[in-house]
Formats: sequence, C-alpha cells, structure tokens
Amino acid sequence: MLAEFGLPESSVTPEYPFLHLRTSRLWDVHGLPPEQSAEPHAATFDKLNPEAGMNEQAARLLSDPFVRIQAVAVLRETYLADVDHAALMDRLGLAGYETAGGIPDDVEDQDTGSGPASRRTVTLSRIVRDPELTAEVKRLHGDRCQVCGLQLPTRFSTYSEAAHIRGLGRPHHGPDKLSNLLVLCPNHHVQFDTLAIYITTDGTVRATADDSLVGELRRHPAHPINEAHHRYHRALCGRDHD
Repeated sequence: MLAEFGLPESSVTPEYPFLHLRTSRLWDVHGLPPEQSAEPHAATFDKLNPEAGMNEQAARLLSDPFVRIQAVAVLRETYLADVDHAALMDRLGLAGYETAGGIPDDVEDQDTGSGPASRRTVTLSRIVRDPELTAEVKRLHGDRCQVCGLQLPTRFSTYSEAAHIRGLGRPHHGPDKLSNLLVLCPNHHVQFDTLAIYITTDGTVRATADDSLVGELRRHPAHPINEAHHRYHRALCGRDHD
C-alpha cells in the first residue's frame, strides 16, 4: 500500500512507521529486544517477526463510531490530501468514509457462465427508504434547495432531492427520519454527499476545501433537524471544530 499510495519518488520502507508510530503513544510494538528497538531494519524484522498495533486505549477510542470518523477525516486531511480517497478507503476496508451516503450492503450469491459475456447472480440487501418522508420534506420546502433556494422546473412540475445528513449506508447507518433529511438541488446534493460542503453550528454552509461561504441553510418550523447529524457530517468533512 505504501508503494501504491505513497509519493512516486519515495522509497517503500514500512519498517519505519511500524516502529516509530510508538511516539504517538497509541501504538505498541512487541517482540523486539531493547538493543534492536531504536532503529528499524527490515532484515531484523524478518528474523524476529515482531508484532505491532493499536494499544488498548486507542482501540477503545476507535470503537466509538464518531471518534473513528474524526480520526479518518484528520488523517485524510493532514497526510493524504492528494490520494485517491475512494481507492484508499476501499483497500483499507473502510469504504464509505469518503462519502456522506456510505455504501449499500451487497451480498454476492453465485457465479454463472451463461451468455456471451461472463455473468454472475448478485443478491442485494437494499435499505428501504420511506417515500412519504421524502414527499413530506419536499412539500414543506416547496421543492426549493435549502442551500441556494433553487426550485428546478420540469415539464409539468418542479424537482428537488432529499438528502440524508447522516447516510443510511455503511458505515454511517443513519436513521430514515425527517430530522435527518435536507432538501437540496442536484448540485448541492452531490457536493454534500461528496463532503465538498458542510453546515456549521449556526447554519452557515461552507466549502470544505477553504471554509469559504456558500450560503445559509434555510429552515422550516415544521422540519426540525437533529444537530447531532450535522455534527456527524462535519466530522466526516474534518470540520467538527466550530
């Protein structure tokens, strides 16, 4: 993974982070004698087969889903800004953290060889959304985006999209409730789901890249929003600091 996602000009030396992550006080290394624990050598590691990993305190902290998304966001923002986040998260077994929506649960059933091209039968475990909630929140806001106010006209009606603040898919597992929904235009829906914009505690909508002002979230008295969901989304964006 260091070769795949590291800088092109950098050498692949996994022995260095394996050992020196101990300075974080969240990482333990076992199986190295004291005289060989100062400087890492790949040959020594191959011979002694030491083990390393998060210590008990770190593991306990990361078992909290909210702490985990904060940690993932900080690491992405601080060290991995130029990396393909979707590919990296998938390789790490953390797919879904790079979007607000998460990913659905897909279960592969069996392979078949029918047809001119190879095919397979796939069983999908899909999240069931309540269409009445979507219709209700769109009605309350008159199909107008809560960020920019756009009401997109169609041939015979108007169009908007209902966005879950804390996504229903893995790993977020948000609730399908009115308090977890926003009404957005397609553009702002895409930006919200891809973590390009976030909403502050005072309802200001800002760009994640530079915190520039995008707009103000329009509220409706009959549409209460659970602020914990906004905080979760901010944490995904690495912006849970206001």
